[in-house]
Amino acid sequence: MFGMTGTKKPITAEIDELWYVALTDHIIDLQWSPCGKFLAAATVEGAIFLIEDRGGEAFFSQVGQHQMGANAVAWSRDGQQMASCGQDGVVQIWKRDDWAQSHRLTNRESWVSRVAFSSQRDVMAWAAGKVLRVANLDGEIFYESDQHDSTIADIAWSPDGKNVAVVAYNGVTVHTPGQISEPRKYSWKGSSLSLAWSPDAKYIATGEQDSTVHFWHVKSGKDARMAGFPTKVLELTWHHSSRWLITSGGSALVLWDCSGAGPAGRKPKVWENHPGKVSQVAFRPGSDFLVSVDQTGVLILWHLAHEDEALSGRRLSAGANCLRWSPDGTRLATGQSDGKVVLFRLNAKAGA
Repeated sequence: MFGMTGTKKPITAEIDELWYVALTDHIIDLQWSPCGKFLAAATVEGAIFLIEDRGGEAFFSQVGQHQMGANAVAWSRDGQQMASCGQDGVVQIWKRDDWAQSHRLTNRESWVSRVAFSSQRDVMAWAAGKVLRVANLDGEIFYESDQHDSTIADIAWSPDGKNVAVVAYNGVTVHTPGQISEPRKYSWKGSSLSLAWSPDAKYIATGEQDSTVHFWHVKSGKDARMAGFPTKVLELTWHHSSRWLITSGGSALVLWDCSGAGPAGRKPKVWENHPGKVSQVAFRPGSDFLVSVDQTGVLILWHLAHEDEALSGRRLSAGANCLRWSPDGTRLATGQSDGKVVLFRLNAKAGA
């Protein structure tokens, strides 16, 4: 599966395991702190763990619990606060100084699907049912909107941290918290499940229930629709240059060239090497390396210069829903269905 042709390659690379910790249950979300020292992990059963990377080993402890299950974790831009949300309709916030819980925000909509801090402002957004709320770091809500046609499926802050995009049925809604202006609607008669801003903020890409990908030109509002995926599309990963978007709705990775006039009318690249449905894809920060993992636990390392040939790969002990590069790109963490969080190191060199 991981063999390559005999042609000379410009890069060789491997991913080596450093350590793992075995938590209590299926990992549903995993996020690095901005300093790259800590990982926050959430399990399907609702446990919230803090993991400290100590080089060759890790220390972990449970810091919280969501009744009926957890959905997401997130870090503030300075890394001094960590938040989680869950099926109990609660957003919990902890402070790093002693990891004591500082705020507990209850939402009447019964469950909270997503929570996200702005990367440029000291504010936090979360989705509960059809409602988007935004608060400062003291937990004071200063913006709220229910202008969505269904339960919110995903949220994401714009690269400049001023706007927050929301996907639900009938398209994308972009909010500008703190301003009087009405939210901007990008309408589409379908059910959007995931979204990702391009790093240059030119596009918002959405993965759809009807097995398509939608590209929205943020300024003009024009859109393009790409079909042909075998299942609904949940994976959307941008290259740091904003040229390439990688999507997956099956066992293949599909690469869209978004340079110039955009992806409409262009034939995408297709990389096929996974035996199972791809569950996560992640570009290494600031580089052309990327990793993908499928539901069978096969992890593959790729590089854009190698086209559709895998650099290396390995089999995990279980499938993984989370692939997270450390902020400096030196380490890769996986969150697996068997409860393991595994840390890897990338070893790469030029000149094969």
